[in-house]
Amino acid sequence: MKKRDIGILIGLGVVVLIVAWYFLIISPKKEEATTKANEYQAEKKNYDESLAKVQRIEEERSAAKQAAGDLLKLNKLVPPDSQVPSMIVEMQSTADSAGIKFMKIVPDTPVAGTDGGTIVPFELNFQGEFYDVTDFLYRVENFARMEGTDVNVTGRLISVVTLELVEPDIDGAFPDVLVKLGANAYMTGPPPPSKTASRASEEPAAAAGG
Repeated sequence: MKKRDIGILIGLGVVVLIVAWYFLIISPKKEEATTKANEYQAEKKNYDESLAKVQRIEEERSAAKQAAGDLLKLNKLVPPDSQVPSMIVEMQSTADSAGIKFMKIVPDTPVAGTDGGTIVPFELNFQGEFYDVTDFLYRVENFARMEGTDVNVTGRLISVVTLELVEPDIDGAFPDVLVKLGANAYMTGPPPPSKTASRASEEPAAAAGG
């Protein structure tokens, strides 16, 4: 056999080995790598979707927590009913902090507000030095105040309607002043039915029965 033929046979053998190596080793590995890559992409997609769900749950949980906190603030600021006893305690505590003498609080009948909700009018009398009175009014006005984008609520929402300063008639002298304060608190519930309206609704029934 000639050298040329031997060279051709060797070349053919090399080609056969390369082809066999590709189809028997490289090609299966390539297919396996493609399969693994596809599996990885599928798993990554599932992971990303699960992570997004977890993040949404955390966001919803945080939003729910924020909403619950805002609701508690709102209920403290504007409760569903008049809650006069707690308002008296609140005013007494504020008066003590301001250094004035809390004398009385007289709530009036709640009435419907023009913009919804219910107004709870009340009269408040207290006595103290002028600057202590000013401090008390400042504290009351700041039961609800903005701090950045958040509302800090420490008491009822109260608006001052009338303010009268007079000389104390008992147990007091200059520089003390007696303060007669007319103010409004608020509640989300409807005002109670008036006695007049109740009697009016009962009269037709009584007349029909007679």
